[in-house]
Amino acid sequence: MDLVKSILILDDEENIRKYLGQSLAKDGFEVYTAQYGKEGLNLLVQKHIDVVLLDLNLPDISGLEVLREIRKVDVQSVVIIITAYGDISSAVEAIKLGAYDYLTKPFDAEDIKIVINKAFRIIGLENRIRLLEQQVSRYQYGELITRSKKMYNLLEFVDMIANTTATVMIYGETGTGKELIAALIHRKSQRAEGPFVTIDCTSLPENLLESELFGHERGAFTGAVGLKKGLFEVADGGTVFLDEIGELPLLLQAKVLRVLETKSFRRVGSEKYLQTDVRIIAATNRDLKKSMEEERFRSDLFYRLNVVPISLPPLRERKEDIFPLIEYFVEFFNKKVGRNISDVANEALKLLIDYDWPGNIRELKNVIEHMVITSMGEVIRAESLPTEIRGTQMELAFHPGDFGAGDSEALPDYRKAKKAIVEGFEKNYLKKLLDKNDWNISQSAREIKMHRSSFQRLMRKYGLRRHN
Repeated sequence: MDLVKSILILDDEENIRKYLGQSLAKDGFEVYTAQYGKEGLNLLVQKHIDVVLLDLNLPDISGLEVLREIRKVDVQSVVIIITAYGDISSAVEAIKLGAYDYLTKPFDAEDIKIVINKAFRIIGLENRIRLLEQQVSRYQYGELITRSKKMYNLLEFVDMIANTTATVMIYGETGTGKELIAALIHRKSQRAEGPFVTIDCTSLPENLLESELFGHERGAFTGAVGLKKGLFEVADGGTVFLDEIGELPLLLQAKVLRVLETKSFRRVGSEKYLQTDVRIIAATNRDLKKSMEEERFRSDLFYRLNVVPISLPPLRERKEDIFPLIEYFVEFFNKKVGRNISDVANEALKLLIDYDWPGNIRELKNVIEHMVITSMGEVIRAESLPTEIRGTQMELAFHPGDFGAGDSEALPDYRKAKKAIVEGFEKNYLKKLLDKNDWNISQSAREIKMHRSSFQRLMRKYGLRRHN
């Protein structure tokens, strides 16, 4: 695969954007242009840009502020400053902030091409392109999709620890992809040819969960009509992934600890210990140290599991991943449901990127599936996004005094706008309140002085469930 090198010209002068852009395009570069700083930053979220030609004097925000934001979005983009002759001090400040070089206006197109080509040679972007090719190939196998520096660092750490025998504890909010990381560790380990077995510790009552983990003998309890092998037996030679380990009852915590310490267990109803060779990876969205203080989680088990801790950042802390994830999910659901959604409108994309995604990637996936199924035509538009996503933006957009007497822009319908804002607020507030109280409904209702039944009615209205 031969990846085209991309350049963003971020300058408020139309002539520079037009003629320099045409000249660079003729040389084979993929050229993007933007007049405003925020417009350019939005492009950087949507596209991978190799080189940014950045004017320090922009109409909306300063070029230095844009440079700081670029470093957050894609630290590997090369930034070349364009500045007026009398503004050299600002250009020097930009160099200190990580810009590669600067040119003063007026300049010749050939001058800037020399700087650009030098940047590609000296900084080694050819090597970066080869790395991106490997990542694109990996994405095609359904693995993690990311452009985030935080996630790149995390994946490098996974490469480092995967081939060890250490137990791993993955921390992260619901929907951040903890099982994907666990599966990746397994595939990169010496156990890759063995089974990868996963169980959600919240999915079954205690007696059934014990049978699922350790198996049972015939007649061990009512309904045990035959011998059943448990997951620790089935996974011999492979990996067991215990999702939401923080929900595991104390009795079963002791039995998992025994597996870790002695590599042995007993089926329910048996006196015989069986040996197993498994690697355990666990995950939780809880604060296990707090659970230990409350005596709901064993400290000895915690220290045996927490040998290699990994923390997954929530989607709101890696917003540069939202656009490539949207592209991936749109393509995935197009094939799954037989649609042909070809694009996401800019306004809709901005709303999706600005939203905080309390349910993380799982919530994003569900929203995109809904939009692919229900959108009219081949473009996902802002007006068809869920209320909580549109409502957040509208709430941010409407403040007293924002609209003076001279504003000619048409306002949305008052009642619809008010309803969207209120519903967006209610859903987001209730979700954060439930998260704060560990989804204790009675406690949450008391805190806002609401009857429990009324609180539950609102939860049903907004489809709030613990595993949203």
